[in-house]
Amino acid sequence: MRNHNDLFAPKLGITMPLCGFHFIFFFLVKMDPVRTLTLFGFDPRAALERPWTFVTYQFLHSEPFGLFFGAFILFILGSALEAEWGTGEFTIFWLVSTLGASLAALVTGSALLSGGVLTGASMLFAYAYLFPDMQFLIFFVLPVKVKWLAWLAAAGLAWGLLQATLAGRPGAGFVSVAGAGAGFLFFWIRHHGASRAKKAAKTAVVAVKTAGAVREDAALERRNRELFPKVEDLRRAMQGGGDPPPRQREFAAELAKLVVPGVNVCKPVDFKGDRDGICVKCEGFAECSLRYVRGQPAEITVKTRA
Repeated sequence: MRNHNDLFAPKLGITMPLCGFHFIFFFLVKMDPVRTLTLFGFDPRAALERPWTFVTYQFLHSEPFGLFFGAFILFILGSALEAEWGTGEFTIFWLVSTLGASLAALVTGSALLSGGVLTGASMLFAYAYLFPDMQFLIFFVLPVKVKWLAWLAAAGLAWGLLQATLAGRPGAGFVSVAGAGAGFLFFWIRHHGASRAKKAAKTAVVAVKTAGAVREDAALERRNRELFPKVEDLRRAMQGGGDPPPRQREFAAELAKLVVPGVNVCKPVDFKGDRDGICVKCEGFAECSLRYVRGQPAEITVKTRA
């Protein structure tokens, strides 16, 4: 992953081709403005006949300042975001920003003959969210943190929406807000959604493991409590001398099979059988029971609190 501070390092991916399209379309506009704007600008009345205009309006600039702002901001912020997210996610982000404005324009019946500023604002918001204290040099002299630039851009959008509404063109103001906000909204949902999904997944895994451990403890305790009366019978038979009955010999063999290798069992004197809630939940219960059958401990002692 490229360092987000390395803004001017050589870059690969989609950012540089997108910057190139800004220059190509600028020269097309200069050579034949009417035909280029008609063919590639977004006109809601002809949008379905020219579906490419849902995207191509983004590259149109009539003046050098618009070209500079659109391409330069894309190069600076787009490169950093693409390096941070990867080309795939940045491409989706750029498309959401672009289509956010064109779909809003389709709904409101507004034409779009440029869009680099809107996508630039969307990238500015996302960049400011990720790196709020990153400083830019305005006019290569004045250092300003990017978060303040984002707030300034948001204020500009709000002022533009208010002006458009007062002028009787609320649709145009809405398109600007939709174009600038769509990409950031997509990023915000993805960012928070991913964090919440990871947290929920981790919580679910812990819950499943805990529930599984509780079930295993309950099953182990139930099995050991059912075993212990037979253990007592086998112990009495062994203490009586001679060979125990076949049924109890089978039980002794069964008990031996239940021994779990590698379990650190307590000393024989600590074995309490089914008289407390600790031994019956232990995997070493079968091993301790076999020692108990052989007389270790000689007697189970349970301490009681005075």
